[in-house]
Amino acid sequence: MFVYQYPSVNIDSIRMGKHRTAQQDAIFVAFMERHPIIAKNYYKGDKLASEAAWRRLSRELNSVGPPVKEASEWKRVWKDWKNCIRKKIANNRLEPNATGKSSLYQDTLTPLEDAVATITDLYEMADVMVESQPPEKAKGRSEANTNMRLRDIKPDHDEDASENDEDADGDREEEEEEDDEEESGESISVRDVGVKVEQQLHQHSTAKKRRCSMSYTKLFYSGSDSSEESNEDIPYKHSNNHQISILRTLKQMIDFQKLANDKIEQLTTKVDQQTAELTRLRRSSKTIDNMSGKLDVRVCKLGEKNQTEELRELIRNTSIKELTTTLKAKLSRSDCINFWNYLLLACDTNNAETREKRFACVRCFLDGLRTVEMSYKLSVDLITRLHQDLPTYSSDELNWMLEHCVDDMRAGDAKCVAWKDLLPETLLVLIAKPRLVINGIAMAGNELRDSTVRNLCTMRWPTTILTPIADMFIMLKLSNAERVTVLNKFSGALQELSPMELPALCYQLFSMCNSAAQLIIPLLALEKYFYRNYYKRLFSDMCSNSTDFDSIDAYSDKELREAEETVLHHLNYCTMYLLSEQHVAIMLRNFLHMPDAILTPFMLSAIISMTAVNRDPESARSSSCILLPFLRNVIKHNEDERTLADYSVWCRDTLQRQPVDLLQVFTVLIDQNKDGKDVITPGLVNLAFTLLKAHNSPKLNTMAITFLTKFIRRRFMFGQGIIKRIAEWMVVDQEQNQFSECLTMLSVADTYTVSECLETITTVMEDFLWLPDEQSMRMMNFILPLLKLSNRVRDALIDVLRKAMTKDFRTRRMAIFGFCMILKQLNNSNSVRQSQNASSFCTQHNISGYSMMTQSSLGNRSNPQRNFDMLTLEIIGILRSCFDQQLDIRRTLYENLQRAVELNAKLVPHVLQFVDFHLRSFFDTPPADEVGDDLDTRFAINYDQLLGSKEEQVELKDNLGCLVQFVSHCLTVFERAPSGCDVREMQRLLTLCTQRVVANRLHLEDTSPPATHIKCARIQQELNLIEALISHSILCSKPNNDAIKQILPLFKQHQKLLKALKSLADSSKKTQKNFKQSTANDSTVNVSVSTAKLKQMCTQPENIWDLAILEKLLHLLHDDLVPFASADNTTQLRSYEPLVRYVLEITAQKVHAIRDEPDYKQLSYSKRTLKLVTDITKVIYERCIRRLPDLWRNFDLESASLAAKCFMECVRTAHETYAKRFKEFVKGFDMATINKSKEVTYVLQSVLDQYMKEDASNNESAEALSDDRHGAKLPVFLLEALEILYDHIGYGERAAIDSYTWLLEFCQTWELRNPAMGVLHRILFAQRQKTHSGPFFDAIARQLGQVLGTQNDDNENPQSNYGLKTLDMNTTGTCLQYMYAVVQKQLEDVDYFIIKANNMKYKCSIVPESDRLYYRGNLETLEGSICTQLILITRTLLELTNVCIPLGSHMDGLMKLLIQLYTCLKNLARHYLAGYTTDASNGKSIKFEQLLKNVGKPLPANIYQLISYVEYNILDDQSKEPATKRKPQAERAKVLRETRLIPKVILAIENFNKHIILLSKKAKTNDRLANYLHFGAVRDFNIQSGDLKAVIERTYSHSSQIEVSDSNIEAVEDEEEEEQQQEQQKLDSDDERSSVGYPINDDDDDDEEEQQPQPSKKQQDTTRKAQRRRRAPSNDAEESLPKRRRGRPAKK
Repeated sequence: MFVYQYPSVNIDSIRMGKHRTAQQDAIFVAFMERHPIIAKNYYKGDKLASEAAWRRLSRELNSVGPPVKEASEWKRVWKDWKNCIRKKIANNRLEPNATGKSSLYQDTLTPLEDAVATITDLYEMADVMVESQPPEKAKGRSEANTNMRLRDIKPDHDEDASENDEDADGDREEEEEEDDEEESGESISVRDVGVKVEQQLHQHSTAKKRRCSMSYTKLFYSGSDSSEESNEDIPYKHSNNHQISILRTLKQMIDFQKLANDKIEQLTTKVDQQTAELTRLRRSSKTIDNMSGKLDVRVCKLGEKNQTEELRELIRNTSIKELTTTLKAKLSRSDCINFWNYLLLACDTNNAETREKRFACVRCFLDGLRTVEMSYKLSVDLITRLHQDLPTYSSDELNWMLEHCVDDMRAGDAKCVAWKDLLPETLLVLIAKPRLVINGIAMAGNELRDSTVRNLCTMRWPTTILTPIADMFIMLKLSNAERVTVLNKFSGALQELSPMELPALCYQLFSMCNSAAQLIIPLLALEKYFYRNYYKRLFSDMCSNSTDFDSIDAYSDKELREAEETVLHHLNYCTMYLLSEQHVAIMLRNFLHMPDAILTPFMLSAIISMTAVNRDPESARSSSCILLPFLRNVIKHNEDERTLADYSVWCRDTLQRQPVDLLQVFTVLIDQNKDGKDVITPGLVNLAFTLLKAHNSPKLNTMAITFLTKFIRRRFMFGQGIIKRIAEWMVVDQEQNQFSECLTMLSVADTYTVSECLETITTVMEDFLWLPDEQSMRMMNFILPLLKLSNRVRDALIDVLRKAMTKDFRTRRMAIFGFCMILKQLNNSNSVRQSQNASSFCTQHNISGYSMMTQSSLGNRSNPQRNFDMLTLEIIGILRSCFDQQLDIRRTLYENLQRAVELNAKLVPHVLQFVDFHLRSFFDTPPADEVGDDLDTRFAINYDQLLGSKEEQVELKDNLGCLVQFVSHCLTVFERAPSGCDVREMQRLLTLCTQRVVANRLHLEDTSPPATHIKCARIQQELNLIEALISHSILCSKPNNDAIKQILPLFKQHQKLLKALKSLADSSKKTQKNFKQSTANDSTVNVSVSTAKLKQMCTQPENIWDLAILEKLLHLLHDDLVPFASADNTTQLRSYEPLVRYVLEITAQKVHAIRDEPDYKQLSYSKRTLKLVTDITKVIYERCIRRLPDLWRNFDLESASLAAKCFMECVRTAHETYAKRFKEFVKGFDMATINKSKEVTYVLQSVLDQYMKEDASNNESAEALSDDRHGAKLPVFLLEALEILYDHIGYGERAAIDSYTWLLEFCQTWELRNPAMGVLHRILFAQRQKTHSGPFFDAIARQLGQVLGTQNDDNENPQSNYGLKTLDMNTTGTCLQYMYAVVQKQLEDVDYFIIKANNMKYKCSIVPESDRLYYRGNLETLEGSICTQLILITRTLLELTNVCIPLGSHMDGLMKLLIQLYTCLKNLARHYLAGYTTDASNGKSIKFEQLLKNVGKPLPANIYQLISYVEYNILDDQSKEPATKRKPQAERAKVLRETRLIPKVILAIENFNKHIILLSKKAKTNDRLANYLHFGAVRDFNIQSGDLKAVIERTYSHSSQIEVSDSNIEAVEDEEEEEQQQEQQKLDSDDERSSVGYPINDDDDDDEEEQQPQPSKKQQDTTRKAQRRRRAPSNDAEESLPKRRRGRPAKK
């Protein structure tokens, strides 16, 4: 009975298709490539890691399902798939290979199946199976299969025989034709074409028939073959149903055979018809061969025999028509090159007739190239042969060839491109001719060449022949200017090409460039091409939530990506040896401030591909790379632009675009890299390294970390190398935190990949033993996520930490931190030790504090937590030695163990047993079973174990308060699941201690003077103990107990001790003062006690409360109802003001301390800490800030101030530590959205308004809030918090506009009595720049002039100011500093945009003409915006220079601003000057002329007047002092200090004027721009002016001989004033002479004074008026201004 068996491939594919999808197959293969051990099922001993990996794979597979399966089911699927592939490979190996056609019958593996076979070594397994098979069986199998297949393909043999007959007939016909050709020597191309077509058709039809027949044969007989094998190997087991299904399949296959036969008959008929047509074409070709076959044969025979004379005679006797006819017939034949060569040799250049025939043949040849289709090689050979004789042609003939080539270019036929080789050679020949006459015009060869190149550049180039045109231009040897023109034209033309045509053209363009300045032209054009066709759509889809699948694009994404990758390959190849990184970097400097042009996917890829580290990643060093730091700077500027856009309206409008989203660009590059674009992979990774290594750039570091995280997820094969490199840098550069942070993020994001780098991790852990402790603890954080996954990493870390416990103090701290970190992650599933040494078992050595019964129960295998308990006890046993260490070690242990217990509650029983005995050792009291818990029971604290004294030095052994608080936290966690430990004795000790302190029955330290070290240390221990008892009372408090009642008496005891400690501090200060006095009287006095150390010991001790305790305390003191205490017990606490104040003050301190915590604690990533800070802020905001007016009215003003301070510290901590999650923090405490109430900013504004109203109303009754020390700080705290909240409000939100409106109204309404509230002006200035543009600060400067006074009343601007009442003598100093900072930042921004304008100007010069108008418009807009901003800044400084600003820091700040302004103006003038150099029409700017009008004359006039004001007022204070008290050295130093910036100001003005004069001459505007300038007096600053010099010399002379009575002092001062007036007149005359150009000689002052005319009366009045100007004489002003060094105020 016939039995049919399905082929394995069909059955397996059908069966496996139900189990998974194609996408799941891809996920399978990708996972197994990363984990070949799991793929081969070799994981022995590490089953936990394997199970975790399978679970992770299951989640990935189920996410793209259905089907959805469990991990065990997916394992079965993987096993079945491997078996299926193994069978396929085995069958293929056993197939015979003798016929050479076995591949048709073998089972073809898909790419995924091939990958699976490679991963699991199935090919090697199949080879072993074949070799192990018996040879007889294999031979019989081979013969059977061969016979069967020969039978199967019998119809094909018949067809092949007929085809062979036809081929034989064709061969005979070809032989006959060859004989005819030998006789006649003539043939045409039609025959060759026919033969080729016939052969192709025969091959095509035969292949089709063969494929159809073979596919049927394979489909039919594979079953028979399999059935035979099955009959031989296995018994018959098929049912009737299976046989029926097989018969149905056979019937379908028979039907398919009939259809195949019908198709074969149709193909055979079609082939016969085509054969008949070809026969007809052969016969017609013979006739044409006979017509023109004689001349070419004769020419070739004579040429081959080198019979030149006979050949020339033959050509002379042949007519032009016959020559051209023969040439046309030979053009398409392969042997045409021989005829063409001999024909040109036969032409005699000395014979005019022969030259005419030759040129006629050349014309025929060139015309024939347009019509005859030939191979590219043949056309090149023919043109190359023509090149040899070009010098022998006349100018007219060469010109005709040139025009013919240009005409062919215009035609744009892509098949006729021979002109690209002929035109350059023709031009070269014409250039060599000294004189030419072209179309009746005489010209030189170079002129013709230049004219031709210009014509070629101006003509329209067809897009079909752009690549040949580029090849032609390469051979033309263009000049640099011509090459730039050609590249610009190509840049505009390539936008119309398809992606398939682009790489070839780009190769030609890159080859054409010989410098980096030329290379950037096609790169910019390509960037535009790929952005317009691909990236624009891609970015749009990434930013939107949906994709437009209905859009029809011109080109597919695959074509564009492939074209881009090919272009990058050509770029790398063409520039590898031509351009170095330095050349490219010099060119790219012009784009340093244009991130939008550089930070695109294509430009980034192009620049990276040219780096040495990308070309040779093995040998090149990233530190020597130049282009990667350039890209880092561009990225930094992009992030700076994002910051500028956030804080300034002017910057936002001037940028004209949104900053580049680098994360989006990096995502695109990573996706392309994953798809196979590996051209830039090494350079891309090194760019991330460059960003990661940037110092003091957290934004760049974060960007690099994000990139590396995504990259390793996609390209895991690079993970180990990247992690190894970062680990090395982390150890070498320990001061940089970004490397450890990067490893931590990689460990969290891709834990499995990082865990595979065991060698690198082990090396880093060994380095922990010698690194500083904080550095080691910071680096250790990246190991934390690996502990759950890898037992080997955990065991290696334990071994390293065990060694560290025997090292020095700092290394032991690191070890404690590491052990506690292990305990945090420990559970029963990951606690099995891999290393089987003695230390890994539960032994008496490791857990020495437990009885044998306890150890036996814990080590019992029936215990479900056995592994967890054993490893926990092992680690705790190691940590037991910490109880014998110094105080810092113990505190580190308490802190980290407490954190571990909070995160892993299962540790509590072991930790409590671990600390139980240690806690009992500090209390001296009988056990509970011996006595009762009454107050008469003996109870004392063993201070000897806490403190010690050695050589008059106090040794702190432990901190009982920290220990008690740690135990209290553990007991609180233990109460949730009270099992595994007896804690009654610890609870009794803590309760007994609390009762004794409350009842004042515990012996405390005597607080009476004198102060000693031991006394102060014991008081501090007692304070911390009371704080710990308060923590214990809060933690164990419940609504049904009265534990909360103990807090108030405990706190009173705490305050009593604190006051006693402060009194001891006061007594120590008195002792120190008496000691100094006694030392001054008697130098032999010796004191045994160091008063300096006493003072240090007597300060307020550190509070030990943590944020969790403080949060509960705040709830107790401010909430009406709390879940852990009754309302009756909390009422008394809320009404006690000292407790409220103390808790608020400590909370502010603790929240502030978060910002100063070391990096290893990773608080910026701690969700728990953020939640605690948010909860604390919520309590203070809801219960204090919103009710702050009621709080200071009805409760306590100091408490209100402390609440405001605490709120400010919380906001600032969240701003600095959790900047990325600040909005989440605000939503956590501000329920405005839920409650539909006012937001926090509006609430703070309302509180400030109420404060100012009450302060103003109480001002008359002398009870103003601002008069109180705490009341004056309250609004300052609120303003600082408000400033931070404003910074996180976007410029597009409504609250930003409302904030500026409120600030302006507030400043216009209220007067500030507190100078510290001057911070209000800083907030006002910042919000003004964020929300508004236009003039503002000039009005502020005018109001400052009204307060401080002006130098020249005639220059006062009649415009009105904003009338800020907050701007008075109390706040002028801070307002000036804030205004200086704002103007300085504005000038820096303008400088940045000037450089950006320079970059844009360069880009305008290299872009194509079609884009140049657009970029020039952007440039003009940018220049106008810069000039507008400078006009506003100039007006502000114009007003400030007219203000009588006090000398000192304020005047120095103004001078520095003036220097910066003129430097910025000089840079702008240089920008316009460069514009005039390239294109004179570029420099015209009305805005720039308006700027010159504002800055040209008015501002320098004010500056020179300000200089006179400074010089006259330098010695103002000292001149009014008596002559006996004057200090010449101090006065001289002051003169130099106050005038050191004046020469720099004048130099900056002169430099600016020089550039304006150059610009005016370059523009040829009749010095119109120079007329706006102010030319001041020439000053020699190396020689002090006459006035100041005379004053100093007179001061020196007077100081040596002054002995004047008080009655003569006034007369002396009068004489000095007269001498000063005379010298001032002399100085004025010197200034006038210097302005005319005469030098000044101080030695001939008297002679010059006689010759020099006196100054006019108007000048004298102006000088005296400037001299009379003084700064404001108010004493209040002198005191309010910061950092002012002044003498006594001037007398009224």
